[in-house]
Amino acid sequence: MTIHEYLIKAVQDDARRAGERDRLLREARRARRARRQRLVPAAPARRRTEMGKIVVSENVTLGGVIQDPAGDEGFRAGGWVGLIGNSPQLAKLALDEALAAGALLLGRRSYEWLAARWPSRSGELADRLNSLPKYVVSATLEHPAWNNSTVLKGDVLNEVSTLKQHIDGDIVIAGSFQLVRTLIEHDLVDELRLKIFPVALGVGERLFGETSDKKPMRLLDTQTLEGGIAYLTYQSVRDA
Repeated sequence: MTIHEYLIKAVQDDARRAGERDRLLREARRARRARRQRLVPAAPARRRTEMGKIVVSENVTLGGVIQDPAGDEGFRAGGWVGLIGNSPQLAKLALDEALAAGALLLGRRSYEWLAARWPSRSGELADRLNSLPKYVVSATLEHPAWNNSTVLKGDVLNEVSTLKQHIDGDIVIAGSFQLVRTLIEHDLVDELRLKIFPVALGVGERLFGETSDKKPMRLLDTQTLEGGIAYLTYQSVRDA
């Protein structure tokens, strides 16, 4: 064997040994991965458990009055939201809430008040509210005028429970204090978003009525908005 042939053979032997070493390393890594997988059980397949969330979103006074915030319902102390003036922060909150919502849920009076105003308006918030699915709790409403509206005529508790099972995301209630009281009493409200205006009224319909038992809430978030408005977010605590 010449020196040239010897050198070629030596190079080939080195390459062969390197290849064998790489193969053994790959097999060792595969064996370690297989051992780890046997030790860690596979995650079970996830079942769909998501449900809609009933969110009560309201403007209230310091005393909890919800009646006639805009002042166009004939209530002698109405218009208390207007005392604060227009607020870009409130407008942004309303838009963000509408964009995140999966549907609106309303009592008849609140539905008709909104339906008389929003279909003729333009802008991002109007477009969103007009396109959202809207569910109206009413035993008498026959032909809802606002597009994409459905009347819930059956038992309100069954209807709302069914709605939660079929809609992902927030199901937002505005106004509709009688509906809100019923749902709170029967533990169907998941979240409260209260914009508390620095106004005290001695009269007016209040958001909360009597309940058969305490209804604990957990404070999730607080914000102070312009004009001294406090924005409070609460979560229902059903097992407390």
